Amino acid sequence: MGRIAGKSIGQLLGGVVRTTVPIYVASGRRDTTPDQEVDYLKGLIEQSGAKAVKYRVGGRMSRNADASPGRTEKLIPLSRKALGDRMAIHADANSSYDPAHAIPVGRMLEDIGAVFFEEPCPFDDYVATKKVKDALRIPIALGEQEASQASFRSIIANRVADVVQPDLFYYGGLIRSIRVARMAALSGLPTTAHLSGGFGFVYMLHFASCTPKIGPWQEYKLGVEKYGKWFDPPLKLHDGEFTVPQGPGVGITDPRELLKGAVAVSA
Repeated sequence: MGRIAGKSIGQLLGGVVRTTVPIYVASGRRDTTPDQEVDYLKGLIEQSGAKAVKYRVGGRMSRNADASPGRTEKLIPLSRKALGDRMAIHADANSSYDPAHAIPVGRMLEDIGAVFFEEPCPFDDYVATKKVKDALRIPIALGEQEASQASFRSIIANRVADVVQPDLFYYGGLIRSIRVARMAALSGLPTTAHLSGGFGFVYMLHFASCTPKIGPWQEYKLGVEKYGKWFDPPLKLHDGEFTVPQGPGVGITDPRELLKGAVAVSA
């Protein structure tokens, strides 16, 4: 539709409000010691020039167990000391804690001035998550696991979280996710799209281009810059921000370029 109308996805879905998107680099690791994790984050920052990072705390749906004994308690203060006061830090617990354990972790994140604390409790336990939210000053982020509009409506209406995170693929696409962002904005809440990976990064750029109230940082994974050559002007990462595709539709200059080297396979 965008190519037919001569408009980008952002223009079709409400109008472009930004042409660059601030990004954070995310570590998906829990197999590191705190010192190893900080070194890994430094490598991500060096490769990307990002001004924001996210790392994982807890053990992932682990019923309060840490990935390794004492890892979270050491990693949080060490990350601020090692990365400096100007680095924006996000933390993701992946449903690791009950409120009694999540709240002390949240307070450690408050002490270092972290941006948000993601999914502190089991993602479908809104009562537990709200207890954590109400006890802390740090914003709570939630939503990557949600698949229904009713669930997001409940999260937003009951102030279960402070940052809403639809996954553009898992939740069902850009139009559904923008509906969530508009619901959130009516309640004064920002939206940070969860990134499934692959070409989803390009859809995230379009999503952020037309969503007035974003996180402000959106997730970035190293390697997606390889897609930049398919666009005119080429997509670029500069000073911690990624440019938004400018052309019609997705913005790919010549879709045939994507098919170079492809081999037809019969069923």
